[in-house]
This record gives sequence, C-alpha cells and structure tokens, in this order.
Amino acid sequence: MDGGMTKWYKAAQKRYSVRRYKQEPSLEDMLALESAAASLSVRGVRIAVGVEQKVFSGILGSRIKGTSAFAAFISQNGDETSLGYLGEAFVLECTSLGLGTCWLGANFNRGALGSAIKLKKSEKAVCATPIGIADEPFVRRKRRGVAELTWLEDEEFEQLPAWQRSAVQCAILAPSAVNKQPYELIPENGGISVVDCGNNFGFGNVDRGIAMLHIELGTAAEGVHGTWRKRGEDMCFMPDVE
Repeated sequence: MDGGMTKWYKAAQKRYSVRRYKQEPSLEDMLALESAAASLSVRGVRIAVGVEQKVFSGILGSRIKGTSAFAAFISQNGDETSLGYLGEAFVLECTSLGLGTCWLGANFNRGALGSAIKLKKSEKAVCATPIGIADEPFVRRKRRGVAELTWLEDEEFEQLPAWQRSAVQCAILAPSAVNKQPYELIPENGGISVVDCGNNFGFGNVDRGIAMLHIELGTAAEGVHGTWRKRGEDMCFMPDVE
C-alpha cells in the first residue's frame, strides 16, 4: 500500500462532517491543499481552494460557522463519479492535515463561490466543503451496515477474502448526500461491485465515486490493487492478476 493510499485509509477511519470551526487553516496548510488540489484536478474535474467570507454567509451558508476557507469540486465534462472519487481524496487529504470538512451540495452561496474561483461558463460547481480546525467533537454519523449494503449474513460475510471485507468496511464509512448511501455492494465473481446507485437528490453519481475510493482504500489496506470496470450502469472493482 503506497504512502498516499495509506494516509487516506487512516484518514477515512477518523473523518467526520464538521459544520462549526474555531480556526481557519494556516497559510502552510492552504499551500499544501492548493498543491493537492492541483494534483487531483484530472479526468474532467477541477478542485479549487479559496477563502471568501460570503461563501458561507447569509441564509445559504448559515449552517457553516467559523471559517471562510473552502474547496470547490467542479465538473468540466459532467463526470460526477470521477468528481466524487477525486473530491473525497482531497477531503481525506484535509483530514490527514488535521483539518475538518463537510461535503455540501447546498448550504453555500454559489454566486459568491463562482466569483471567488472564477468559474467558467463550461464548468459547474457541483459540491463544496468548508475547511478549518473543528470546533465540535467527533461524531460518527449513522451508516447502513454490512447486511444492509451487501445482503450477506454475518457468517457469509466472514467467509469472504480479507480484502473484500476490508473494502466493504471502508465503504461503510463513505459520506453521501444526507447519509443515504444509495447503492449496494456486491462481492462476487472475484471482485466487488457498486450497484443500484440511485439519484439521491441529484448526487447519486458523486456518492458512487466517493464509495469507489473507499473500496479501493480498503482493498489496498490488504495489499490488493486493481482496476474499475463499467458493467452497464454499475462499476466493478477487479483485482490485478499476478
């Protein structure tokens, strides 16, 4: 498991959604995040980091307190699955630096954000996150469990290879719009598929991409690497064959 994957896997175990902050990121952290954002801006996705008080002010941003630092997750070609995957990598990078985040599909001022990052006509800011030092304790949000996501009984789940169990357990931690986790995880045919991904208020594909990264982090924790293959509307992770 390489250094970046290890770092993000560990971050996934402790990340939680933060809406109240006591301090903005340091200049050093902002520079590190700008570098991370640049490296993750690929596959038709742009991640932009900025500071603008108006993004989280007024009625639209009133749930976020204590920071004006943010990152915007921008689609340049409509591939929101990649946006979720790469955006979550950025979020976990924030966590590894000791910074809090909160995936937002609403509750921010899109006009102020678009002005701050110089959003182009061909781009769409799909989601954003505040960034800062958390001013609220760790709270693990309610998630669907193994049985709900895989339809497997405990005994069946325990008979799976360690890498598949790790993938599912890490995917359970994946954030999603209103914590719906609008998909099922099917360990079969030597891989693991993300299927039946619903619309979920327009963020179903973003949710799928986030879950895909978590699955990949879970498999890498067990020394297994592979590739994603599209099967109809579903995505399947298949391990590399040595």
